[in-house]
Amino acid sequence: MGNSLIRKLTPALILGAGLLVLAPQPLAAADDASPFRQADRSLADALAKNDAKAVAGLLDDRFQWVEANGKIHTKAQVLEDLSQFAADNEGALDVRTVDFLGQVERQLGMHHNQRFAHLWVKNPSGWQAFVFLNIPIPAERPDYSATPNPPSDADKICDNPCKTLPYKPANAVEEGAMATWFRLKNDEWHPNPEDWAAHADENHETLTPRADIPKLQHVEELAAQRKLYGEEGGSGGSSVLSMKMFEFGNVVIMQAFQGRNPSAKPTSWNLRVFLNRGDGWKIALSAQTNIS
Repeated sequence: MGNSLIRKLTPALILGAGLLVLAPQPLAAADDASPFRQADRSLADALAKNDAKAVAGLLDDRFQWVEANGKIHTKAQVLEDLSQFAADNEGALDVRTVDFLGQVERQLGMHHNQRFAHLWVKNPSGWQAFVFLNIPIPAERPDYSATPNPPSDADKICDNPCKTLPYKPANAVEEGAMATWFRLKNDEWHPNPEDWAAHADENHETLTPRADIPKLQHVEELAAQRKLYGEEGGSGGSSVLSMKMFEFGNVVIMQAFQGRNPSAKPTSWNLRVFLNRGDGWKIALSAQTNIS
């Protein structure tokens, strides 16, 4: 699993103990004139000019900026003081953009020794930023060749999020996304790499403070868990304490607070994207940062 997996990760990112090497990635010229690219550049220009009115028009009313420490800023809070938000969004490197059905644009990249996940959505008024999430970079490069840890006693039980969630879907679209979420969590709880892969989009990535995991690596880790520990060898993850879902055509954005103890304060803020290209609902992003 080790070196072959590392070679499959983006060549623009090399993580090591105390070492970060980044190379800016050129954007396709043909894509520069797209309405989304124009909105992205307009936001950068408005922030540089401290133009709160222009910035307001480029942020969805539900916009959230989540810092790497889990601190959340609403649209109103961002507009009250643009300087901090403007500084945070400078110096982006290794930006990789993926279009999701013309309704949502996902940007992943680096700035200020942090990773970021940005989601833009297509509203009637045009493209607007929906979520800007910062995520710490791991202090050391994960050892992808290491043997997966055996499941703990706590991992043997997974009611939430494997069977129940503190949320009632508003329509069939949200029901479809949630059904896929349950399936994926059970495929992680009882390792089933083949089924998990079938319900993950080819562009899926998992970003956490510990690692940046593309789809292929996630599947190989599930296969290793199953081989070593059998059907009971996985983990369903932490409980969802509260969540919201937002529908954009055949794309659903999920935001959730999670924690190991449902009765305690949340320990992480989580962002996920699900989409349906006509072949069923699949996950296309799972990103989180810890609340410190």
